[in-house]
Parts: sequence; structure tokens; C-alpha cells
Amino acid sequence: MNTKITTSLITCALLSTSLFGLEELGNIEVRSSLIHTDEINATYATEIYSKEDIAKTKSKDIFEFLNTQTSVNIAPNYGNPFAQLIDLRGYGLTNGYQNLVISIDGRRLNNIDMAPQLLSSIAIDSIEKIEIIKGSGSVAYGDGANAGVINIITNGKNSNYIKTYYGSNGNKNATLSLGYNTDKFIINAFADNTSSDGSRNNSSGDTDENFNKNKNINVLFFPNDSLELRVGRLFSNTSVYYGKGLSLDEYKNNPNQSSTFTKGLNDTYTTTLGATYFINKDYTLDIDYSDTDKRSQFLYSSGFLSVYSTEAETLNTKLNIKKDKFKIALGIDIFEAERTAKTNLTTKNNKAVFLSVNYKLNNDISLSSGIRKEKVEYIYALNTGSSIDSEASLNAFDLGLNYKINNNSSIFANYNKSFQAPDIDRFFKSGTFNAFIEPAKVQTATLGYTNIHEKNKLKVSIFRSNLENEIYYYKPEFINTNIDKSHKYGFELFDKFLFSKNYFTSLNYSYVIAKIDNEDKGNGTFNGKDLPGVPKHNVTLNLGYQSKNFSSNISHTYRSSTYSANDFENTFTQKQESFNSTDVNISYTYKTVEFFGKIENLFAEKNGFWTKDDNIYPFNFERTYLAGIKYNF
Repeated sequence: MNTKITTSLITCALLSTSLFGLEELGNIEVRSSLIHTDEINATYATEIYSKEDIAKTKSKDIFEFLNTQTSVNIAPNYGNPFAQLIDLRGYGLTNGYQNLVISIDGRRLNNIDMAPQLLSSIAIDSIEKIEIIKGSGSVAYGDGANAGVINIITNGKNSNYIKTYYGSNGNKNATLSLGYNTDKFIINAFADNTSSDGSRNNSSGDTDENFNKNKNINVLFFPNDSLELRVGRLFSNTSVYYGKGLSLDEYKNNPNQSSTFTKGLNDTYTTTLGATYFINKDYTLDIDYSDTDKRSQFLYSSGFLSVYSTEAETLNTKLNIKKDKFKIALGIDIFEAERTAKTNLTTKNNKAVFLSVNYKLNNDISLSSGIRKEKVEYIYALNTGSSIDSEASLNAFDLGLNYKINNNSSIFANYNKSFQAPDIDRFFKSGTFNAFIEPAKVQTATLGYTNIHEKNKLKVSIFRSNLENEIYYYKPEFINTNIDKSHKYGFELFDKFLFSKNYFTSLNYSYVIAKIDNEDKGNGTFNGKDLPGVPKHNVTLNLGYQSKNFSSNISHTYRSSTYSANDFENTFTQKQESFNSTDVNISYTYKTVEFFGKIENLFAEKNGFWTKDDNIYPFNFERTYLAGIKYNF
């Protein structure tokens, strides 16, 4: 079999191998950029988490892992646990998820409307690696990559196991993972069902019960030494009741209550096709296609029923050229999506070309550069036959430098120009089409240092982003519009240290300031104010033990207090309170069976999402438990 294909398969297999001890920390490959590199040689800031890192935390889902282990800030979307809000580098919980591209194996999960990325469709046990690229990625991913990119990697042969757990509030899970391979095939199947009886209730005894079901199958076929073919099918089904916001008194006295519930249903079907052709030792061609159909409905307490469907198709092509001194990636991306509602059809289509080059000046200095040209087209068509359209031509640019001090350490500098084309919901006011708005444009500079030794991994970076037309919702007029000028800056620190073969500790800290410089709305009352929903201090701290048969981990997550999500004038009486959660987990393995348990929010800290005064959505507000078993075969 072709060496390149064989190498990729071995790499995936190694990713899923359990460690008996913590022998050393390695320099991990980064696959999210157009041109693969590693942590030491990267010309941008990275956070990378392996399958072992994820498994140690015993997180129930990817939301929990990102919120309690990384620099990413997460909260349920106005109470919906399956569509959570995501913030990285100070774009705020309200709009941060639209300034961050999230992908699975390179396929975008960003939507054309204001629905957050459906991360609940990704079973956490299927993940091989999570790569967070901060302040870069706009050349590779285009629209929305202002804060960066989170790429979730699941490629490789599945392990064969059955897992189940049961916990507080009737929280339960059943997972089946199957994988089979020969010289010509890799076949994977995965099923993951999670449900909960709910933690909030009303006077009638109704609760915010929910379930999430995921099934997928994918096949990799190697007909000859030069060709890899891929096909996959994913189905995700969620049902959720989520409660309304509480007053401060209600939240303090009994966060379990809710007077009413909204019911949400979502079915998502995704088909993927792909091929990699190794033309020769220097040239490789990648082609990937996906088709996603989503059906959603929401029944509100008022009796209003919202039903709509979304279809999205993507086509990504990339030609890779590898020489002694340089690597080149160039290609075309096409994204076409439409949302069908009762009275209208709204579309957003993106077409882009890109070029990225990495050049090795000598053994110590690496240079990277890239450019992307993207055209975005919108059409709003009523069932009556009338329509209105708009388009924008946007550019992205990335320039980076890495100086390798020695085999263990390096410094890097990165300049990135990015953009965010508005989602289609931004054009509506109270359900009626209002007007098209301007795309956001961002320039980000990052300077960083990386040091990786056998016992310690250290990453430090500082950044600043200058923004034009940052997109937000101006509540007094009930319209979406643009902040004329704003900026963000911050400091990021990650350190993981192995005390010995069995003991480790890690710290992830970020300090972020997000400011509004100039905005005409509100007669200048926003000028100089903090962007709401952006905590200045974000901390995750871990202390762990791992041996051949036993492992344990205690972690604490802290997000500092900030202004409520809608408080652009910084004048509300109530502020978003700080987030605190201490989690403890243990596991014991006997031959092919693993027993595990977890306590989440050990000290029962109350946590909630403030949108305004007396409108608080509680989450992770009580101590919870779970215990489970995993059988490998």
C-alpha cells in the first residue's frame, strides 16, 4: 500500500491507543491548516487535545469538554443544551459562535441562520483529536473564521466497545462503537443515545427532559496504492424541553423551577463523499462533498409553532504540492444553502478560491502566507414570486513566521485578515424582511512562544484584533446592525507538566478585553464600553493521576463576571455572575472492562447565563453524579 496512506492509518491507530503511564509530552501534528505542520513549527496559536486528553475528563459531551478544559467559553443557547453558544477570543456569547468556524474532519458545521453549530451531533467517544486554531484559519475556512477554527477529527478505525452510564436527574447513555479493517477497507459504525429526565420543572410537574440520538457509518476504500475513497452517512435526532429565564430572586431561591417550556425537535441527515488521489510523491488531490438536510420545529409556550427546513451542500477541492523547501495548497470551495419557511425561501451561497504557501527558509525559519477570494450571494424569495438579492466580494489573508530556537522551542508571529458575511436571520425584523447589512472585517495580529519538553508543554501568546462592522443586535429598535469600529486584545497561557510517570497538572488561562470604539446607534452611548458577555479571566486547572489500571482527575473551571449579554451600554443593574465548577472523576480498568464515575460541580455552585436584568437561564447549577462501565472487545 502507498506509504502515505499507510502512514496516515498508523497515525490514526496510535491516536486511539491507551497510555499505561505518562511517559512524555510530544510535538503533535496540526491537521486543521491547509498545509499540515506541528506545534513547534506552527506560525499561529494552537490548542490541541488528543483522544486520551478527552477520555481522562469523562465529559458527557463535547460542550462539557470545551467549557471545562479549554479556553473556549460556552453556555446553553437561552436554555437549550443541544444548541450552545460559543465564544473564543472575546467575541461574546451572543455572537461568538458566528465568528468561529467549527468543522468535523474539515466539513463546516456553521449554519446560514442564527442556529449555533450542532455539536450535539458529534458523539464525544468518536473524537480522535480536537484542534483549536486561534486568530488564524481564514484562508482555509473563509467566512466566519475571525476568532479562529475548531476542527474536530474523527478519521481512523473505530475501537470496538460498548459503553453505558447512569447519573443524576435520570441522565443516561448507551454507546456502541464498531470498527473493521483490511488492506483495502476501513468500515466504522457508531451509535450513541443520551437522555435526561431533566433538572428544571414547573408547577404541573413537567420537566426539561431531553434526548439526543446519533448514528453514523463510514467506509474508507483503497482500490490501489494511489487512491483513497470515502463515503459516510450521519443521522442526528434531538428532542428538548428548555425552560424560560428566571428573575434574580427565583434563580437564587430555586434555579430548578420554570413556569413554561419551549419544545424543540431537530432531525439532521448528512451524506459525505470524498477522495484523495496521490498523483506522485509531490502532488496530492483532495475532493470532498457533503449534503446536509435539517428539519427543525419549535413549539413555544405562547402556542406559536415555528417549522423550517435547511439544506446545505459543500464541495471542497485542494491540490497539495510538496517540494524540499516549500509546500503549496490551492483549491476551490463551494457552499450553497437554503432555508425554507412557510412564506419564503432564503439562500446564502459562498464560492471561494484560495492559495497557501509554506516556505522553509532554512533549518530555523519557516514562512507561511495565504490568500482567499470569496463571493457571497443572498436571495430572499417570497412564495408570491417577488425576490430581492445582494452579494459581497470578500478577501482573507494570512502571513506567518516561525523561528525555531532549538528542537524544543520556537517563537511565531502571525497576521490574519478575516471576514464574517451576515447570516440570513440578520436581514429580518420581527419576522419581516428588513434590509441587508454589511459584512464584518477583522485584522488580527498574534505573537507567541512554544516550548515542548518530555515533561512540560508551554504555550504563550498575545493578540490584538481590530474590527470594522462587527455584527450585533440593537435591541431598542429590534434590528441587526453593525458596530462601526471595535477592538479586542489579550494574553493566553497553556502549560502541562508531568510531575512523574503517573502525576500531571495543566493550566489554561486567558485574559481578554473587548471594547466598542465607535457606534452611531444609541447616540454614542456604546462608545468606549466593554462588549457584553466577554469574561476578562478564563481559567481551567487540572490535577491528574494515571497508571496502568487506575486514573483520576480533579479540575476547576472559572470565568470571571462580566456584563449581561444585552448590556451594550454597561448600565444594567445585574451583571453576568462568574462561572465556577469543580469536577472529579475516577476510572479503573480490569482486563477489557473499565469502570468509571464522575462528580460534576462538586461544591454545588450556582451558574447561569444573564441576558438582562431578571432574565437568567440557569445551567450547571447543582452537584450531579454519574457512574458507568465500558467493555472493549
